[in-house]
Amino acid sequence: MAESKYRFERLTPIDSVDLEVYGDAIDYVFKNSDVKNVAISGAYSAGKSSVLASYKKKHEDLCFLHISLAHFKSSEQKDEKGVNESILEGKILNQLIHQIPSDKIQQTNFTVKKTISPKNIINRTKETVLLLIVVIYFACFDIWKNYVHTLPDNWLKTVLSVFTHQYALLVDGLLIFILLSFAVYSLIKIQKNKNVFRKLNIQGNEIEIFEESDDSYFDKYLNEVLYLFENANADVIVFEDMDRFNANRIFERLREVNTLANIQLQKENKKVLRFFYLLRDDIFVSKDRTKFFDYIIPVVPVVDSSNAYDQFIAHFKNSELFEKFSESFLQGLSLYIDDMRLLKNIYNEFVIYYNRLNITELDCNKMLAIIAYKNLFPRDFADLQVNQGFAYTLFESKNIFISDEIERLDKQIFERRKEIESTKTNHLKTIDELNVVFARKYLGAYGWYSYDDNRLGNFVPEHLHGNNLKEYSDRKRQLENMLDVDIVQNEEEICCYEQEVLTVKNRRLHEIITRDNIGKIFSITSKNEIGEVANFNEIKSSEYFDLLKYLIRNGYIDETYADYMTYFYENSLSRIDKTFLRSITDKKAKEYTYQLQNPQLVISRLRLVDFEQEEALNLDLLEYLLLNDGISNNGKYLKTLITQIRERKNFEFVSKFFDTQKAHEQFIIRFNEQWPDLFSLILHGGAMSSSQIRGYSIDTLCYSDEKIIVAVNVDNCLTTYISKCSDYLAIEKPDIDKLISGFLLIKVSFASIDHEKANKALFDEVYRNSIYSLTFENISLMLKSKYEVNNDSDIIHKNYTLVQSRNHSPLVRYISENMPAYTEIILANCDNCISDDERVAISLLNNADIDLDTKNQYIKRLSTIIADITQVEEPDLWTTMMDVKIVAFSASNFINYFMKHGLNDLVISYINDGPSEVDFTSTSNVYGDDFSGKMFDEVAICNGIATDKYKKILCDLGYYFDNFDADKISGEKFKVLIDERILQMDADTLQFVRDKYEEQLYNYIRHNLDEYLALQTTELARLDEILQIIIWNTSDDKKIELLGYSNDSISIVGKQYSDAVNAYIITHNLNEEDKYHLYEHYDQYGEVAQMKIKSIALDGIEEIIANEMLVNDMLLSVLFQDDNVSQDQKITLFTKAIPRLNEDTCKTHLDELGLSELKGIFTKESGRRNYAKGIDITNVMEGFKSNHWIFDYHDDERNSDRYVIIKKRPRGKEPEFID
Repeated sequence: MAESKYRFERLTPIDSVDLEVYGDAIDYVFKNSDVKNVAISGAYSAGKSSVLASYKKKHEDLCFLHISLAHFKSSEQKDEKGVNESILEGKILNQLIHQIPSDKIQQTNFTVKKTISPKNIINRTKETVLLLIVVIYFACFDIWKNYVHTLPDNWLKTVLSVFTHQYALLVDGLLIFILLSFAVYSLIKIQKNKNVFRKLNIQGNEIEIFEESDDSYFDKYLNEVLYLFENANADVIVFEDMDRFNANRIFERLREVNTLANIQLQKENKKVLRFFYLLRDDIFVSKDRTKFFDYIIPVVPVVDSSNAYDQFIAHFKNSELFEKFSESFLQGLSLYIDDMRLLKNIYNEFVIYYNRLNITELDCNKMLAIIAYKNLFPRDFADLQVNQGFAYTLFESKNIFISDEIERLDKQIFERRKEIESTKTNHLKTIDELNVVFARKYLGAYGWYSYDDNRLGNFVPEHLHGNNLKEYSDRKRQLENMLDVDIVQNEEEICCYEQEVLTVKNRRLHEIITRDNIGKIFSITSKNEIGEVANFNEIKSSEYFDLLKYLIRNGYIDETYADYMTYFYENSLSRIDKTFLRSITDKKAKEYTYQLQNPQLVISRLRLVDFEQEEALNLDLLEYLLLNDGISNNGKYLKTLITQIRERKNFEFVSKFFDTQKAHEQFIIRFNEQWPDLFSLILHGGAMSSSQIRGYSIDTLCYSDEKIIVAVNVDNCLTTYISKCSDYLAIEKPDIDKLISGFLLIKVSFASIDHEKANKALFDEVYRNSIYSLTFENISLMLKSKYEVNNDSDIIHKNYTLVQSRNHSPLVRYISENMPAYTEIILANCDNCISDDERVAISLLNNADIDLDTKNQYIKRLSTIIADITQVEEPDLWTTMMDVKIVAFSASNFINYFMKHGLNDLVISYINDGPSEVDFTSTSNVYGDDFSGKMFDEVAICNGIATDKYKKILCDLGYYFDNFDADKISGEKFKVLIDERILQMDADTLQFVRDKYEEQLYNYIRHNLDEYLALQTTELARLDEILQIIIWNTSDDKKIELLGYSNDSISIVGKQYSDAVNAYIITHNLNEEDKYHLYEHYDQYGEVAQMKIKSIALDGIEEIIANEMLVNDMLLSVLFQDDNVSQDQKITLFTKAIPRLNEDTCKTHLDELGLSELKGIFTKESGRRNYAKGIDITNVMEGFKSNHWIFDYHDDERNSDRYVIIKKRPRGKEPEFID
């Protein structure tokens, strides 16, 4: 079967309950055979039947019989105290008989009518006919046999002849026996089960279950009752709804029956029969219920006011209807629904009503409210359909309820008008005037005329008495109140009150109900034409009366109830238009796109106040009003409708109508006139799409006059928006004149332009009128589109050069008017590199509109070389030009920069980086000697200039210093001054160099040696300088001349002085300590020096001997040969020298001393050696012995005047060491 379109909920028990503890509780019953009478208790609709049905489904092995005793009360019935138990017993037996198969209770005397199957009848007929045939055959066998023999011979006779045989008769007798046995069995069974003959013969009548008797059926037919229960073949018999009869004794009877039935079943070893009673909790008013039942299972209600909301949600979501309801309404309604069947039925009826009545798209909340009302108050619902009942009376009395509110508002209007009238008719304007009036009237005798206002204000009340004072006080109070009255404000309040009166009259009943009057409103009564009063007590006393109040006071049941009870039929007003009008009266807005069939007819059914409601917002309606605002009241309606849209800021509606493009020009004009800040709001609120906002702005410029355009441009919102839209010019058929005029009016300046999408004619006008921001993107666009420049690199790095390539273009004009801004743009987008042509770059740097800082930034990025620095008119820029090295190298650029800025680091770097061949020789001719001299002076003391450039400049300039006092020049630069003889020699300069440039002193002296020598005096000469100079490669004469200025001792040891210089120093500046060296190394000096050394040796011979100075062999020879040295001195010198002499030198010196005979000591010849005694010989012998040249000597034994020499030590004699 196809799936149903609609979902409904059955009111019968459900069998899918999650049993949990219920299942265990019921299992417990079947586990205990002594538990036979079980109560399942709970409130109505608690889910008792569902619990049992679910248990049955899970335990299909158990057999349950249900006896349901429904009982209902009509509206005319009074409350019943109870029901006769015999009726209940009869109902129980009646249901029990019809649930037990008749073949299981064949012995019962209770008649049960049932349909006998045709097959059974046919079978019984066949059996009866067969019995008759076989009996007749048996009785008339001979007749049959004779008959067959008389037949003619054929196939039929052959067949029939079989049944004429004697054995056929035997078979026939056997069949008779079988069939008669079966018939007797059937008669006995009928008699046994039905007791037919006893009933017919003894009782003579049939038993009827519902006899007109109050006797208990259980007592009267106990055997029959027990027989039925015993043969029910059920595990459980369930009794439902018995508590509705309020007859508690029936439970006693059933308990007795259960006990007797189980006794019999126990005898027959059959299963236990249990009775389950589904009851409400309050069936017994005391603890007696525990006496009646063996076991009680309570059922927690599945639905009450706390969880009905969840059930509503579940059902409506299953039917996909949940979204049509307000959750707050369902939550409120659920607080009053406590019955699952009631909830399901409300749901079922709603589904039917919704699908039958919703042709006019009714409010589902209201429809569900009507359904709930119908289920809870069915009689009042029926009365409402015929304009009767409580609900009808309530709505008909609405005017009575609002009369008090209207009276209060009319009173406020009257009081405001009275105050206005009093103000207009009162001639006194101030308290001071009042004081003057009363003073003249009552205090004329007092001299108050000279009083000022403050004093008179105190004087008048002090001197008035009695009625005069009272009159004054009243008039003063009135005047003070009048002064506090603002006529304009009062008139505005009157308008508000009048509007509120109109609103109150159109209020729905639920809008009138307040906390203060709700009791009065819902206590309404009704009186008919004959004076009968209906108090509606049956409604007011209902437990659901609060629900009815909730539905009415919250507007879920209102004056439109008729739409939710009957069908709608179309007439002159179409159903579609009727639905729209209903949405306005219901305050349930339709979608804005809801299509009206006849807007004119709809408008004719509306009042001015209706256009103040948001439900009146409809695209077709607005279109009609825009196109027909001059007809009748349409202008007022349109103004009211637009006012409503503006006050509610309903941008969604504006958006949807704009998209329709209907009455478009009128829409733009009217909305901009009446709501000029609309564009600003939609722009910043994000309520409309970007395409809508763009279209609205274009239409505003095209359709609105200049005054309106200016008004729409709140806080320049329109200007800003258009300026930021890059694709704004992408208009298919633009009104170019209007658009350009509007752009210029509100000073549009496009931040960027999408040239590909732009309308080309409109773009050209924008370009011609410079209606775009001066940005790099826009400049690039104009260069590409108007200059046809395709090289992006040139646009980035040579932008100004490209712009200036067309002198009279709009772009040139626009940029020339905004050079500072343009320059900033170029700087920001040049990728730190500008390669403009030199001419263009110089023109930009000479532009007076651009500030110095910006020009400096331009220069820092400029890569173009400037040949002549003076072409840039501002010398302050030269520094930056030098810094970024864009100045061509030339002497003139160096000199011109130096002339303006001096010799700073930049120009120093500039000259250092330039070629060495730069020529400065013509500087004095071009710039004069004064400037050249100044430049020379500054260059000379500049350490930063490269040495080669430093030298070149100073040499080219051709100046020198005859007086110099710069003490911070580097050694390298100072050396140049010396080497190029720029620094002349004089005493002061020499002393300055000595003090400040000591490391360059000798270089200075070397280059000016002659001048230095010329300057020398004993006072000026310095020994350290002399010592340095005498080692230079210069003439000995100059050295000796220089030495002549010093009397200081000078050591020549280790020096490489010339022979003449050494000789001079030995003679005039001898360092006494040098003598040791000179004597010892005599042979290392020249002849002249040796002569000087000999001279001092001769003079100091005794010193040599006394100090045992070492004397060179050559010098010894010279001394030994000099006659000025005595023989003793010579022998002494010789003996001192023996340790240092070798054999050859010793022999030589012996010859020189005249002791040649002693040379024999050194010969190897054997023999006795002896020598003549003498002091000289003795000294020499001692020297030889000390030097181990001989072992010993002694007097010759043969000749005492001679010594014998023992050269070698005798054998066996220990050596002797002579000190």
